[in-house]
This record gives sequence, structure tokens and C-alpha cells, in this order.
Amino acid sequence: MERMDKLACIDLEGVLVPELWPAIAVRTGIKELFATTREIPDYEALMRQRIVLLRKHGITLSELQRILVAIEPFTGALSFLQTLEANGYRVNIISDCFHELAAPLLHKLGEPTILCHHLTVDNEGIVSGCDYYPRKGKEDHVNEALAQGQQVVAVGDAFNDLNMLRRASQGFLVNPSISTLNAASDVRVVESLEEILELIS
Repeated sequence: MERMDKLACIDLEGVLVPELWPAIAVRTGIKELFATTREIPDYEALMRQRIVLLRKHGITLSELQRILVAIEPFTGALSFLQTLEANGYRVNIISDCFHELAAPLLHKLGEPTILCHHLTVDNEGIVSGCDYYPRKGKEDHVNEALAQGQQVVAVGDAFNDLNMLRRASQGFLVNPSISTLNAASDVRVVESLEEILELIS
């Protein structure tokens, strides 16, 4: 029963693995794919731009997956998830990435449960659209767990994680950017995943 009473909500990119789209931009040579929500705050608008660029250059989903297979999780990421589970936490990866892109990395992380968006593809295998996870924000998952009486640890690195971290029983911001740090004076900031394990033990 203890296992079901403890939930860990963990962001993926920037916490467990490097950011995916910069890697795609490097490998494809499409500099516009470096754009993030810092340049285009509207995430859906950003994805529409990315999809247009992929189609313009004829890049298929399978090509994207071949690029991402080469990415390795951060050192200690797998052991972090394993230690959480060993300590009775049910681990959910809460991410604004897309399952089809994250899949090659999830295998390297022990196939954790991930709650994220999906991509749609056309007959040529090129990304044609996005099927967004039905939530207002990542904090929805925390709110649901808290309503069920669960203890929730949440970990993120970016501005879009802050509400999730604030709602959790214990929220941790890992190596944030300066702009995110400036907006998170009320959130516990840590430098490593190992530090989180020490704080919740």
C-alpha cells in the first residue's frame, strides 16, 4: 500500500536527458529548429513552426528517431529513477515532449510511465500534427494525486514546471536557467538528482 501513496512526477528534458530539439537542429543543420519557448512562448505555435520546417526539408519521423537514438540520459538519471522506485515511489514522467520522440530514451531509462503528447504522421512518414495530452498544465497530475491522499515529489528544470513544483508535497528545480530561477524564489533549487534523493530520504 505504501507504494501507491507516494508519487514522483519528473520532467524529462533538462532533468533526465538533454533537450531533444537542439540535438535535432544540430544533426539536420536546420538552425530554425533551435528555437524554443524562449523565442516563441506559444508552445503550439512553436510546434507548428517545427512541423513546417520538417516538411519543408522532407525529414520523416523515423529520421528524427534515428537522431535521438544517439542521445544518452544524463549520468545518474537511471539510478535516480530506480532509487525512487526502491523507496516506494511510483514514477511518472510528466513532459511536454512527444512520445514518438522520447521512446528511444525511455528504453534507456528503464521504460518508466510517461504522460506526454503524441505526434501524427502522414502517408510519407512526415510529422503532420500534434495530439496534445488533455491537461491544463503539468500541475494537474499533482493535484489529482494530492486529492487521493498521495505524497508527491516533483522535479523539473523550466518555467513550465513551476506550478507542478509548487503544488507538490516537495518540489525541486534542477539547474534552472537564470530567467526561470528569477521566477522561482519560492521553489527549492538543487544542483543534482543525487541531492534530491538526500533531501527526501
